[in-house]
Amino acid sequence: MQVWSLELFLLWELLQPGALAIGAGATIAAFAAGGAAVGGLAALVPSICGMLLKDWTPYDNNVLTAKKHPLLENSQIPCRFGGNVIILYSEKAANEMTDVIIGDTAIGVVGTIAFGYIMGPAMKALGAAAGTAHALYSTFGLSAARNYLIGVGGAGVVAYSGNEIVNKGKELLYDHIPFPGTERSYGDYVKGFDTDVEKLKDVGLQKQPDGQPKSGTDLANDAGAASDMGQKTVGDRTSSYEQQRTTRFVRLDDIVETGSTNTATYGRIPNSIEGRAPIIQPERPVVVNQDYGGRYQEGYWAQTTNNSQYDRLRTSDALRTSGGAIVNFGKDQLSRPGFDKDGTKGGGLYFGLVQDMGKAISNFLLEGQAKDVLEAMQNEEAAARKSITVIAGKD
Repeated sequence: MQVWSLELFLLWELLQPGALAIGAGATIAAFAAGGAAVGGLAALVPSICGMLLKDWTPYDNNVLTAKKHPLLENSQIPCRFGGNVIILYSEKAANEMTDVIIGDTAIGVVGTIAFGYIMGPAMKALGAAAGTAHALYSTFGLSAARNYLIGVGGAGVVAYSGNEIVNKGKELLYDHIPFPGTERSYGDYVKGFDTDVEKLKDVGLQKQPDGQPKSGTDLANDAGAASDMGQKTVGDRTSSYEQQRTTRFVRLDDIVETGSTNTATYGRIPNSIEGRAPIIQPERPVVVNQDYGGRYQEGYWAQTTNNSQYDRLRTSDALRTSGGAIVNFGKDQLSRPGFDKDGTKGGGLYFGLVQDMGKAISNFLLEGQAKDVLEAMQNEEAAARKSITVIAGKD
């Protein structure tokens, strides 16, 4: 929770003007890694946890000795930082469990740094979509901003669905690829294991069940990536147009008579939304005919108005927009991967495969540490339990 809270705070900061100057990916990675490292290290410092412990639960309610209830084998004492202190009887088992916690924390920190860097462009896309909607609201009103967000959202849903299809396809493929030297599939290691040391002690190493809900950071990344595809599909639908109004006149000395008024519009898109701040040039007389003395003139008054316009998306555009979203999603997935100051750029499929490989290798190493825990539980822990002699005495 500490890491996600920091990322929520950072997302707000990224939406502020000028906040992206140093690179969204690097900034998110730094904040996320800092939060993960501080949280992980603090949880491993006994002196800190010792001051934040609660009460042991459960305990034997039926026995009272020295004004205290005795603990049970499954008694735990929660820490306000998270997690529980459990009872072990051998130093070997305790050390092996500590190694699992340290390894899990280290993998989490490295993964968070990498994920934060990859998430940078997605967060920037969300910020850009929000900024564009605000600009449209300021210039054209609520109707234009709503229309834009509906278009981006609709195209984003298509891109998000495409991403889910790709992920499901990879999962099916991974489940049929054996991981060398093990009895598990590559997919098992990509999904990972439940490394909760309490469950590890009681039921052994368990695979993560299918259908696990996505984490907040995964959802944020997917939403940002979908927003990016939506923006590219909808594009910049603002433009400008010009309107010229002419009123004919005839002047004889100080007597002026006006005639018909004509209006000509250039570049106006039918049914588009007009801007709120048109620029109206002052009227100016244009003389087309006059006598030599200038007492008689024929001409027109000319006035020019320049304004912006927003070409709104219509229901009939849905098919074209969906097709554009699919094309942009494909380009993003299959384009050459690259990097810039904000993080990764393009190559979504390739970066995803590299991420999955990193997960598989990390979870393979973590499985080895977990097996050491189980071996210690069967040997040193079991021997330590047998060596305990309980002697009944008087209170």
